[in-house]
Amino acid sequence: MSGRLAGYAAEIDRYLRGESGVKREEQDDDKSVTGARREAGEFQAMKSYERTSGGGRLGQGQAGSTLGGGRNAPPSSPGGTGVAGSSMSSRAPKSTAAASSPKAASAPIMVYGATLAGFRPEEEEEDWKRRGGGGGRGAGRPSGTGRAARAAYQAQAVAARAGYAAGAQPAVFKVMPNPPSTKDAAARLLNYIGKREDEKGEKHDIEIFDEDGQVLATGGARKAFLETFCETFEPPLENTNFLEVRFELAGEVTDAAVSEALNKAFGAKPFIYAQDGQTVQVYAHTDERAGPFARVLAGGRENSRSKAIDKIEARLSEAMDAAGVVAKAEVTAAVSREPKAKYFLQKFIRTHSHVRHANGEAVPGVKNSTKAAASVYEQWRPQFSGRERRNAYHLLFSARAGTDANAVMAAARAVLEERAPGYKFVLAHHKDTKHVHIHAMVQARSADGERLKFYKPDLVAWRETFAEKARENGIAMVATRRMDHAMTRPFTKEHAGAYSRAQSDPRYQVSARTIERVEAKRQRRLDGQSLVVNGDAIAAAWQKTVTTMRAAGVVGQALTAAESIGNNFLQFRRDRTGEGQPGPAAGRGADQSGQKSFLSHPGMRELNALLGDLNMAQTPLEMRRQMARVNQALDNMRETLPPAHQGQFEQYREEVNDKMHDRLARLQFERQQQRRGGGGGEPIPEREPRGRDLPTRDDPREPEQPRTGTEQEKVAAKQKDANKQKARQSEEQDRKTQRSNDNDYER
Repeated sequence: MSGRLAGYAAEIDRYLRGESGVKREEQDDDKSVTGARREAGEFQAMKSYERTSGGGRLGQGQAGSTLGGGRNAPPSSPGGTGVAGSSMSSRAPKSTAAASSPKAASAPIMVYGATLAGFRPEEEEEDWKRRGGGGGRGAGRPSGTGRAARAAYQAQAVAARAGYAAGAQPAVFKVMPNPPSTKDAAARLLNYIGKREDEKGEKHDIEIFDEDGQVLATGGARKAFLETFCETFEPPLENTNFLEVRFELAGEVTDAAVSEALNKAFGAKPFIYAQDGQTVQVYAHTDERAGPFARVLAGGRENSRSKAIDKIEARLSEAMDAAGVVAKAEVTAAVSREPKAKYFLQKFIRTHSHVRHANGEAVPGVKNSTKAAASVYEQWRPQFSGRERRNAYHLLFSARAGTDANAVMAAARAVLEERAPGYKFVLAHHKDTKHVHIHAMVQARSADGERLKFYKPDLVAWRETFAEKARENGIAMVATRRMDHAMTRPFTKEHAGAYSRAQSDPRYQVSARTIERVEAKRQRRLDGQSLVVNGDAIAAAWQKTVTTMRAAGVVGQALTAAESIGNNFLQFRRDRTGEGQPGPAAGRGADQSGQKSFLSHPGMRELNALLGDLNMAQTPLEMRRQMARVNQALDNMRETLPPAHQGQFEQYREEVNDKMHDRLARLQFERQQQRRGGGGGEPIPEREPRGRDLPTRDDPREPEQPRTGTEQEKVAAKQKDANKQKARQSEEQDRKTQRSNDNDYER
């Protein structure tokens, strides 16, 4: 399959490059070739414009100023693109000079604008209704605002794909890890942003600009800026994480030995304990985040893939054993908020007799458990180590090599001015890499107390705004999704570091998945799993793009490239035969034996449409309704599938439900944070994926060898019933867990 994927990727790249046999990286690095491609694209676009006599939709897209977008879009539109009435609004660019410049008239931007203007939301609405959108008896029926938002979202997605097919570059916006939370950390980041190495390897100051456009040229100016920048920094939060642990002793142990062993197990952390025969109950402070532990305990440890609690229990048992007391530890409760911490402390004192401090002395006043708990908690408070708040962000705006750096800088500044008004920030261009990238440090909290957040919808909106501002400054850039291109997942800095070290040091072991992830992204491979699972939906999206482009009057290489991309994705789905080459009996959706698989089932079309609508769910309640429709479609398919395909279908169903529950968890978390008024910028919880592919520093084991076709068939036959039962149990447990959270997250 890897060879076939490489072939499809190469064919798509040939259309996007305009000529074969030349790597995209080499063309991006060669400014003369880039300029020639731009001139050829502009010439072709102008020919298309002339063929329409200036009155076609391509001309309308240009004259209607949909090329770059502006700030006059309705507030209901995501990313700055709005809908007025039943049609897409025409927006004036921010700068007339930029719109009239040759760069702003480039072919990709013209194609983007023409496709955006040619989108018909009323046709999309009818298609959405035909596919069963809205449910029955008014359930999930979108309001006028919801319909406008959905139409704007679809219009932007279609226009972005059209621009990408015409040669526009995808927008790259990142929120870098480990943001500065203290003044010292902010000073280090400011120093990193404002200093670069020259040809001799010596560091020197570079130009950095503040939110007013002033250059911070001297050390004094930078120091003064840092003072005002850190005025909104908040002090660290108190660590209010507590665990309740039960120890089962293996034999008779003296009170002094138990006290000594517990002190060695919990270190300097404050705790109280009570012993009853061979059982010792402990309520202790911890540096671990107790919130995830509480969720695991509430949902049942047997239903969670997390092993964090097991690791804590093993560590405590080993520490007790090292102190001479053989005991088995079990975490029975976990709390992370001060009110609950005080309540559980009071409950511990009330329900246990002979409660003692860490030094072995009895806790006084246990008859009045409320006062005793308050006294103990206040004694502990000075020992609570703080947890740093998120006081600033480190952002990165990137563009391809050869892009005008001044235009990228102007676009990045415009993004920050629009998306983060009232927040102080600095910007700098780092010239030590081939591609253009702008670093920014921005406050996480404005002077008015408004907190800047970067949940997943925010990241999408920032990237769309970056693409919009780049187009206003003459850069052909669009905000596409990774799934639009079926590209592999990006790798992290940790992945890249582990990969580089393994290349230079043979003693350093790294997992095969990490190597595959880094190499696949750098070589721009297509993601085979995405094509297998979502190939029909991806191809349908490109076919919709081609239809809209053709209706808007877009012709030439851009239309040909869009058709090629969609046809190649569809052809891959038709020729799929597993890992082998297609045989004479192989048809669409055929498996390795040449027989049609469940992917060729007529219900897959409806299912792919429902899966595509999941991204439109904005509340947990809408998401649950969409999930119910998807599972109903899966049930209908399962009843009509032959027994030979049941095993593969159950695996596919489990993957689909995992993805849906991931999105539901994010929506529930966001709703909870909204109810609490912000939540302090905590990250969105993620379901732990199978086979985590982060670098494995201490595990030199080789990856498991792939099974042969015969062995796979045997394993699938043996596990078919087990998979079916497991899927049903998982769905039932998920429904129970979700039902218990309805009142908290959905009302």
